[in-house]
Amino acid sequence: MVISRLRQWLARRLAAKLSSLPVHVGIIPDGNRRWARRRGLPEWMGYVRGYAVLKRVLDFLWEVGVRYVSVYVLSLENCVYRPKEELKKIHELIVKGVRELINDPRVVRGELGFKAVGNLDLLPDYVVNELSRVERIVCGRERLLIACICYGGRWEILKTVKRVLEACRAGGCSFSEWDDFRRFSLLSNVPEPDLVIRSGGEMRISNFLLPHIAYTEFYFIRKPWPSVDELDIAIALRDYARRVRRFGR
Repeated sequence: MVISRLRQWLARRLAAKLSSLPVHVGIIPDGNRRWARRRGLPEWMGYVRGYAVLKRVLDFLWEVGVRYVSVYVLSLENCVYRPKEELKKIHELIVKGVRELINDPRVVRGELGFKAVGNLDLLPDYVVNELSRVERIVCGRERLLIACICYGGRWEILKTVKRVLEACRAGGCSFSEWDDFRRFSLLSNVPEPDLVIRSGGEMRISNFLLPHIAYTEFYFIRKPWPSVDELDIAIALRDYARRVRRFGR
């Protein structure tokens, strides 16, 4: 407990000294099942612990001034191939999480918005209904939490192309810049991610936000997600602040 509080204090001290912050942070919270297996626990316990960590990390990111956070809750492939019992536990955590979000002080003050993106047809009706209900309630404008659920970057590209073709058929087809295409995407009103943080030691994108990460910076944490804390995130933010982003110039 003492070490945890010390790390939280160090994280806030480190964040306070940063010269710049990302506006939009993406999170790939990988390693939940491995964390549980190493401790001889049921795999779903890794997700329970991972959810608790996510709440703390989000509080920290909002506190230091990040405005947009996208979380890779479930990939499209997860929703198709993972065992039904595992998905059931994750669905329960999703519902628990969005219900708790309603009582977040930032929501009460009208500061925080919420958006779920992905192929939600793959979710049970009770989960979809709860996501829709919370989206209507949690509609602040200063910060935005984006939950990527049953999401895949390739799936979003295909969906965007379909929207473009529909616009072309309706006579509204005029493209000269990437932004002309991106305005048909699911995240058209959200800045592209400045930084994506992935835990668990894997160094890959895993189909996360593919249409939006052309110039995104990446930071990889070796720890599994349930072992991550605020200091790990603060170190990632410091690493980001030290980089020079040239955007090809």
